[in-house]
Amino acid sequence: MTEQAISYESAESLRKNKQYTQAAQQFAQLWQQYTTKMIGWRYAQCLRKSGQLEEAEQLAREAHEKFPDDEWTAKELFWVIYDKELKPAKENSDLGRLLYHARQALEFTQDSFAVNRTVLTVIKVAKAKGKWEVVLEWADKAQPNELNTVPPTNVRGGMSDKEVWYVNRSRALYEIGRFEESRIFANQGLQEFPNEVFLARTAALALAETGNLEQAVEELRALLKHPKADWYFKTDLADLEMRAGNIEEAYHLVCEALLASRQGHEYRLGAFRTLTALALELDKLDVAIAHIELTKMIRSQEGWKTREELLKLESKANTMIKAKDWEKPSLPANVQQLGQICRRYWQAGVKIGITRYRGTLKYNAEKSFAFITREDGGEDVFVLVKELPVSCKKNGARVEFSLESSFDRKKQRDSVIATHVECIPE
Repeated sequence: MTEQAISYESAESLRKNKQYTQAAQQFAQLWQQYTTKMIGWRYAQCLRKSGQLEEAEQLAREAHEKFPDDEWTAKELFWVIYDKELKPAKENSDLGRLLYHARQALEFTQDSFAVNRTVLTVIKVAKAKGKWEVVLEWADKAQPNELNTVPPTNVRGGMSDKEVWYVNRSRALYEIGRFEESRIFANQGLQEFPNEVFLARTAALALAETGNLEQAVEELRALLKHPKADWYFKTDLADLEMRAGNIEEAYHLVCEALLASRQGHEYRLGAFRTLTALALELDKLDVAIAHIELTKMIRSQEGWKTREELLKLESKANTMIKAKDWEKPSLPANVQQLGQICRRYWQAGVKIGITRYRGTLKYNAEKSFAFITREDGGEDVFVLVKELPVSCKKNGARVEFSLESSFDRKKQRDSVIATHVECIPE
């Protein structure tokens, strides 16, 4: 066996055993002696895998110049650029850098895995920045038949690559105003992933924009029972109910949504805008002013400009204040204290426009749920212990509550649960 064969065999064994630093050292010697394509891309890969990205790029480009028609060399150059440029750009949310190097990297390969990985990387950053035209442009570069359809096992509730593609492409079509296409594409995705709630959400919202508001409300309301329906689904529904003229229902929904949200105030600004508009319609000037001021504080804190729609709402509020000869309330000058005031408004708002019920609590401190025996003779109502005020957590407590649609998995039927529970003073 020749010295070349022994050296190559040794280097390749190290590479296959993921001993990349040692393998790179041996491939470096081979590359100096025998400049072949089979050594070139392997040497570049070992440099890349051992974190020597500058050296890996230099070697991969040199090998590609020598062997421009070798797909393995070209593919390795792609992955070097991906690790060296695309990954840091993604981590830093640097869309400009990401786009520049993504386009450059894809000049070297059209391998489906490489293309789809790049597409999903760009989509994630572009979506976070609200650059929906970019999302659509790159979604259309994907090779969808090669996208993984199996959700990741290490992420609870995670979506497969193909679901991510469907969700983001349909949403991009919606955001840029191509509503009919958005609904068609979302429904196409639902044929393949019938339980994908975000596709169903986009399909409903797109339907509303094409003129069928009533059906859109029905579809979106049905989604509230879905276990993955987050708090902002209720905000979406509140927006549609407001457009349909159901102001009290919309107000109730957006207050429920805000109480359910665990995110920071900066993620709730859209809901604050909706609540402000509804509060003005209901002549709740104190609520509207508090949310206008809270929104302005948050935007200033984040270094964001005040949006035109907020200025219009503030102008409308000021006109109403002047017409009523009403004095603005004195509000706290910090976000935390003003947020607490707004939260009290939400707690009051969930009772607007809905029926309240009374009953007696069946409580067991060892369980995470309880039941309420209704005074009106209806079936006992399920309630989560986390929904109970501390003072109510005792067997026999009299409570007042609202009912919310749910699904009883044990009995496999539509049901209701108790929400917004309050103690009735003894």
